[in-house]
Amino acid sequence: MALPPPQESGPETPSRDLPASYRNPWQTLGENLQAVVADSGLRSRELWRRNGQGTLWCPSWWPRDLAPLFWPLLLGLVLLLFGVTVSRISKTLHRAPVPVQQPVEVQPSVDASVDSAVPLSQEADLALEVETESAPEPEPQPQPQPQPQPEPPAALEAEQQEPDPLQALLSRSGAEGLLIDVRAMPDQFSLVLEVSPAFNELPKTEQQQCADRWQQWVIELGYEHLELRDSRAGLLARDALVGDGMIMLTPSVMP
Repeated sequence: MALPPPQESGPETPSRDLPASYRNPWQTLGENLQAVVADSGLRSRELWRRNGQGTLWCPSWWPRDLAPLFWPLLLGLVLLLFGVTVSRISKTLHRAPVPVQQPVEVQPSVDASVDSAVPLSQEADLALEVETESAPEPEPQPQPQPQPQPEPPAALEAEQQEPDPLQALLSRSGAEGLLIDVRAMPDQFSLVLEVSPAFNELPKTEQQQCADRWQQWVIELGYEHLELRDSRAGLLARDALVGDGMIMLTPSVMP
């Protein structure tokens, strides 16, 4: 009778019912870290190579010949700013506030043995000296400000006696007996002189000379226009609108 061929024994089944073979997570973490380090090294060499070739991105205003220097300079600037910020923060944290010392008042003390040997009169002198030293100094009193001296009556009288420049026109040489009144119109920069009847009795040439002279006086006082009037005939003369001088009006052209 022939015997059956021997059967090969299969692999031993695990003792635990798991969907996959068990792997230690710490071992997997170590392998992953090694892979990350290797990948980082490869990417760093690739970036270094591309930076040397000038194929990395850089701003349009950066010179193309200096493209390999852009990213190293930028990285160095960022590290420098980070270091300065950390240094300032550490100095601020380690800066301790300086305690303010309050002044200590020292009270004068007298030994009991010395008090017993000092007479009563000397004790009173010592107490008086201590009170004098501890007493606050009196504050200086504000000095009274000098009152303004009133102006002397002579100055006031001189100011009151100053003649009015308009009224002075009536008594100036060349107008005595010819001018009897003066009126000013500041809004129109005009001056009105009222003449006496003696002005109408003068010849026309003398009237013209007087009117021109009075116009110069009015201009010196700051007025631009002059009118000569009579209480009976009204407007006698006025300044020329075009040119200089006074225009004497005849009765036919009087308004």
